[in-house]
Amino acid sequence: MNTMKEKCIFILLTALMFGCGNNIKTTTKYNTTTSLKLEVDSICIPLDSLSLPVYPSASFVYSNNEHTYLYAFNTKTWSIDVFNLNNRLIERHIVLNREGANGVPYIKALQVLSPDSLVCFDDSGFFILNANGNIICKEVILYTASDCVGNLELGEFTQPFYDIKKGIIYGNFITSKEPYPYPDGQELFAAYHVKTQKWKLLPVYLPSFMEKYWRNLGQNNHLNMWISDGFICYNFTCLSDIFVYDISKQSNTVAGGKSRMVKSDVFLYKGDCNNEKAKWQHWVDNPIFYSPIYDKYRKLYYRIQLGEFRDHFYGEPTPYDKKIVLSVFNEKLEMISEFKLDNYKYNFIFFGVTEAGLVVGGNNPKDPSLDYEYLKLFRLKVSVWNM
Repeated sequence: MNTMKEKCIFILLTALMFGCGNNIKTTTKYNTTTSLKLEVDSICIPLDSLSLPVYPSASFVYSNNEHTYLYAFNTKTWSIDVFNLNNRLIERHIVLNREGANGVPYIKALQVLSPDSLVCFDDSGFFILNANGNIICKEVILYTASDCVGNLELGEFTQPFYDIKKGIIYGNFITSKEPYPYPDGQELFAAYHVKTQKWKLLPVYLPSFMEKYWRNLGQNNHLNMWISDGFICYNFTCLSDIFVYDISKQSNTVAGGKSRMVKSDVFLYKGDCNNEKAKWQHWVDNPIFYSPIYDKYRKLYYRIQLGEFRDHFYGEPTPYDKKIVLSVFNEKLEMISEFKLDNYKYNFIFFGVTEAGLVVGGNNPKDPSLDYEYLKLFRLKVSVWNM
């Protein structure tokens, strides 16, 4: 009798363990046949009296055949500052009007199609600026249904993407439905057709773990995304899994991204949902996953993860004091390699993919060599290492 009882308990515990494990993360596939090396190049650009050392609002890395530029919205001067990353200088300032028929609202997301076509997003819709900062197109976009209204979310890591060839804007879809931000059964992404002004909700939904536990993750439940070249790459700040949605095939792929260099397991938040200090502490104490980024030049995916705390740091603990790892995946979403990044160099407020590498923000607030007279960026170049 006792033996039977023990067996039942063992089976129940095993089921619970594997059930939770399957929800928390997908099995990670590691590719050991390819070797990579990482080169890090710093980009320091002297600032004038109008420019900022850090741009926490809208920014975009744009490349043409000759040069790579950073376009960044300057909230103090109400301009778009343009930096030439090749020549390492300020190219120019696109001065914007605050009021009037040509007035530009607060820009929350920015995409550069060409130097004479800058797509800007605000809370009501989008508008396109020319090289002189004049509005050449403006449209209010709003999703309406019988039970809700909706729109595309605008944020640091939920940058909408305008596919100019198809005339479609893709983005993270949010609605007035409760519970916010993940109503039951709600699609995560939507496509807005500019010409017909019609919406199409994409068949992408919360993964099982998020569906079950997102209310118990405090601040660590945000969705990140990277959209380009027919793919929506996305993940959640609390999950090591990475997801890729193929827009044309309407197929979704999930892959594990468990790091072998830092901890990947996140524990649930059991505190008061209104206690912002406790939620912040939970955020600081747990791993944080940034969005998976597709590099079309090398056909690779990148993901940056903050793991456990470093052995030594000063002051109150912050996410900047955590170990940083860059994970690299191939097109099959197999993890090829991981690189430990230096602390206090990077400021992950924006990313940009160029032929020369992955561009990442600098001027980390805890950088002991921080100089507010310079805009500092870093270019991370991953290449095959020939043995």
